[in-house]
Amino acid sequence: MNIYIASYGKGEEKGIYIVDLDQAKLTLTCKRHVATPDFPSYMITDDNVLYVAYKNASAKNDGGGLGSFSIVHGDLILNNNYSSSGRSYTHLCISPDQRYIFAANYHIGATAAYALKHKLIDHKIGAVRHQGFGPDLLKRQTGPHVHNVGFTPDHKFLYAVDLGSDKIVMYRYQDGHLAADEKHSVNIIPGSGPRHMIFSKDGRYAYLVNEIANSVMVFKVNDDRFSLVQNVSCIPHHFKGFSAAAAIRMTSTGDHLMVSNRGHDSICLYRVNKESGKLSLLYMVHTGKGPRDFNIIDDQYLIVACQEDNKLQLMTFDETNEKLLMTPYECAIPQPVCVTLND
Repeated sequence: MNIYIASYGKGEEKGIYIVDLDQAKLTLTCKRHVATPDFPSYMITDDNVLYVAYKNASAKNDGGGLGSFSIVHGDLILNNNYSSSGRSYTHLCISPDQRYIFAANYHIGATAAYALKHKLIDHKIGAVRHQGFGPDLLKRQTGPHVHNVGFTPDHKFLYAVDLGSDKIVMYRYQDGHLAADEKHSVNIIPGSGPRHMIFSKDGRYAYLVNEIANSVMVFKVNDDRFSLVQNVSCIPHHFKGFSAAAAIRMTSTGDHLMVSNRGHDSICLYRVNKESGKLSLLYMVHTGKGPRDFNIIDDQYLIVACQEDNKLQLMTFDETNEKLLMTPYECAIPQPVCVTLND
């Protein structure tokens, strides 16, 4: 099985690494390195295409933007890279009709829209700058910082999770043009620093991981309104060191949810009550340093990207018995930051 890894490696080491997972032998093997001019910060797949959000690597502010690669027999063939004149993106999503791609600009706090044509990034439609700030003492909230974009399950809204202003901005997105819907946007507890949001399989609940507060918020979604029903920590209460929550994923069954913690360096495993939407903490498993991202494969394996340890780690998951175990199997990758599958 091929897995695609985004790397913040220095110099020529940055780019996309294609890694093979042998499920029988439980081995991870790096097969190929695809060099990119900028840092790939996040990647998604859609209809055998890998789309990439780039962080600008140029001191001249002429890089950044988005990229498109066709996946052919597991390999990557470049379709095109679209420079955004120094704009750096941290997340992206594709519209349901595959005509538009939307991106989160963390650094200037904006949500951008691009047109797709024959799986190429064709042109930029526009961008909306966010407003606001938060009380974080480490100055991560001196202005807006859009970290995550996605679609509500009914596709009524594009949402943008803003870490800097403690807000989830809801957008109408007709013909790729963005219009903020303040009536349905969600204000988060000040200082939380929301990072990524996912939904339950039936769309009734939303799960928001907060980087600064190190918590997961559970919202009930009814008539396009978000109501907070639970706020749980994703690090131990006795832990006094610095930690920043990162990735959030759910199994395909919807029975379990996991979060990665950078600082505490762990994967937190929760059981999901599908009726109430609430989470019950089961336990945490320690990882290498800086698990910025991870992904769940067939509800049986986790690939963890430990950015600060320059490696991937393989975990096994027995969902029936709720056993998440770290294996000794690893793969050296310079500063891995995103783990993507071709579903």
